[in-house]
Amino acid sequence: MTAPARREGLRIAVAGASGAVGSELVAVLGERRFPVAELLPFATDRSLGRDVEIDDEVIAIEAEAPPLRGLDLLFVCTPRGAALDLVRAALRAEVACIDCSGALARSAEVPLGLADRSPAAELVGAPLVAAPSGPALAWGRVLAALDDAAGVERVTGTVLQSAAHAGRDGIEALSDETVAVLAQQEPPEPAVFAGPVAFDCLPRETAAEAEADEDALAAELARVVARILGRDVPLDAAFVQVPAFVGEASALTVELRRALSPEQAREVLAKTAGVALHPAGDALLAGPTLRDAAGSDDVLVGGVRRDRAHANGLALWLVADPVRIAASNAVKLAEARTQLH
Repeated sequence: MTAPARREGLRIAVAGASGAVGSELVAVLGERRFPVAELLPFATDRSLGRDVEIDDEVIAIEAEAPPLRGLDLLFVCTPRGAALDLVRAALRAEVACIDCSGALARSAEVPLGLADRSPAAELVGAPLVAAPSGPALAWGRVLAALDDAAGVERVTGTVLQSAAHAGRDGIEALSDETVAVLAQQEPPEPAVFAGPVAFDCLPRETAAEAEADEDALAAELARVVARILGRDVPLDAAFVQVPAFVGEASALTVELRRALSPEQAREVLAKTAGVALHPAGDALLAGPTLRDAAGSDDVLVGGVRRDRAHANGLALWLVADPVRIAASNAVKLAEARTQLH
């Protein structure tokens, strides 16, 4: 049953409301008491019969987009292929839009929103804001802080991605495979990932794909991080699919313009919004895990040490819940855009 409209607040639509980011975004709207007069969640017909809940109100997810004209804000949490058409429709209807799909994060014509870092003047009243997604959001927070402190010269890393990066289908695929293997049955044929993922790891891209495709994962990550830092920085990354259900971990090596000791780096990161040292900034203890990051708005950083291969280098380990930080970042951008906080 669709909940009645509220008296005060904004009329908001969420595209892709049944997906991981969309459903989490609705939860964050409620947690942060965002003033919602009416919430219009929609997705595809695969989501018929599903609903979302905000402030104890249950709202059915519709299979078609509502009329956009007259809305105050549209969050786009769909796959990239569908996102661009929705953004164009919102702009034609003069509806403010925050794109969480990552489709526009590389576009220099669209403001890139990183909560607690993007200039407020750039966000207030902006008709369209692109939000970073995936590892770019987690890496961007950490690298921007280190860049301010000592200048980032080069970055290399390995990203360990859970099944959640492929949405609910990815989580279900890993679950089905895991159950089959434990029951000593033949696992289902891979339909979401390139190969079996239960109890195994596999590269996200072939070498040829990574080198030749301008839309390769590392190339896209480099372009979005460059926008966050305000300049091009040599960056490369390997992406590995791991048999975890949620979260994303990265092992980074960062070369700096000026020397920064591990202790100084921890001090910098401890003061950075959206970043939390774990555990308690003690590099002698084990670093944070995917389980530690689940449901957290922060990027958790640990294992900060000198890079033995570079005089001004640092190595560090970071983990994040990419679904959660994407949702909370989007809501904070909406707050900044509407000058709520």
